[in-house]
Amino acid sequence: MAAVHYYGTFYASIDLPLPHPLLIRPLSKQPTPRFYNRGSNLDLGTCRHISHPDFQLRIMSDSNNGKSRLSSEDWANLPDPILTHIFSHLTVVDRCRSAGVCHHWKHCLEIPLLWRKFSCGFFLPSSGKLIKCVEKYGCHVRDLSIELNQSQRENRANAVAALDHLASLSEPRLTHLTISFRGENPLFYAGQEFTSALCRLFQAIGKSRECSLKYLNLKGLESNFTDEFVNSLGTNCKNLEYLNILNKVLICNIAPQSMVDLIKNCKKLKVLHLYHASLSNEVLNALAQPDRQPLIKLGVVCRRQEKYGEDLTAEAWSNLTARSPSLKVELGFDHTCPLHRVSEIMKPEIPVQELHLLTFCRIYPEVRLAASFYNDTLVKLVTYTRPSKELEDALLEVAQRCSLLHTLYVYCVVRKETVDKILEMCPVMKKAKTYILKSEIEPEPWTVGQEEGD
Repeated sequence: MAAVHYYGTFYASIDLPLPHPLLIRPLSKQPTPRFYNRGSNLDLGTCRHISHPDFQLRIMSDSNNGKSRLSSEDWANLPDPILTHIFSHLTVVDRCRSAGVCHHWKHCLEIPLLWRKFSCGFFLPSSGKLIKCVEKYGCHVRDLSIELNQSQRENRANAVAALDHLASLSEPRLTHLTISFRGENPLFYAGQEFTSALCRLFQAIGKSRECSLKYLNLKGLESNFTDEFVNSLGTNCKNLEYLNILNKVLICNIAPQSMVDLIKNCKKLKVLHLYHASLSNEVLNALAQPDRQPLIKLGVVCRRQEKYGEDLTAEAWSNLTARSPSLKVELGFDHTCPLHRVSEIMKPEIPVQELHLLTFCRIYPEVRLAASFYNDTLVKLVTYTRPSKELEDALLEVAQRCSLLHTLYVYCVVRKETVDKILEMCPVMKKAKTYILKSEIEPEPWTVGQEEGD
């Protein structure tokens, strides 16, 4: 078991990382020690005795049930490092409640380290109390996650108020941002106040000298993103590394030229998820420029707008893969995408790692194409289709030719003999149980890795 010396005493080490010494307050008047193993761990479950000049922890055995417990005196005098880590596992609401226990706990909760990762949940009108917490600790927040029930106006207003407060800071330190809607979308609601609040936040981040936004996940934000929104993001957040704008709006209003401008500004962008309607040959060529970071992952979803969309050339894809040899593509088609466009968009030059064919119609020719085009790259295949002998033959071909196949979800019934053959050809997938293959109709939801009789 690893060990760390603290004030010249021995601490048994455990699984919980301790905070930096400059961010904690020693219980005694002695100066904070220079030697402090940041990678050391502490766990009350494995440590039987901890020594400290001002503190001694005794874990006593209860003779009645044989369980270990702490005395009330020990709970009142826990060292700052232990309290700080315990508080780091609490929700924002529970932290605020803990501050009312005693002055010692309240002091520990003022440590900036505890507020770097901040999660807000606006599901009831009473959740507006979190705004006071944002106002108090927002200057320390670096990783912000907001979830809300979009059906209630108060929740939307509170979430926007949280974003506006961060935008009002002279030096916002936000680097990661995730926003997710829950519940049903109100009738004719377009989320305009969220895109406006985000633009104000982007402008504040662009003026900051401390840090810049690196991670932006708006997959769960059901708002109509516009070209102005994308231009504001690209202009003010040039250190962006991750961007996901695959939300659930009916129509994608982001023009390819706006994505070209964003890519030219954000040269560190490594992961990008967007709709195929926002792609063009110019976008792929911008991603392939030698003066920017190679792209690691590209997520693309094709929908109804592909009926009038332009086809991306094989040359543009080849240039991108040559510039980004480690690129992995997630390619998806939903039920609104015209069926004839599926085979046109699928190209052998695309390094598809995940393929989602959610068409709810006969799709076995495209499954065969996947076996032919992506036999060296395909790891995951998901199909929503109709059962047929041709589909089973196509699935067997995928299992035989795609050596990296690890996950297979087939949302239709296939024969038991076909299931057995697929699992025989993919022993790794069978062992990991990363598949859905059913030979009989069962009540939904179908469970991954579970067959009849299990």
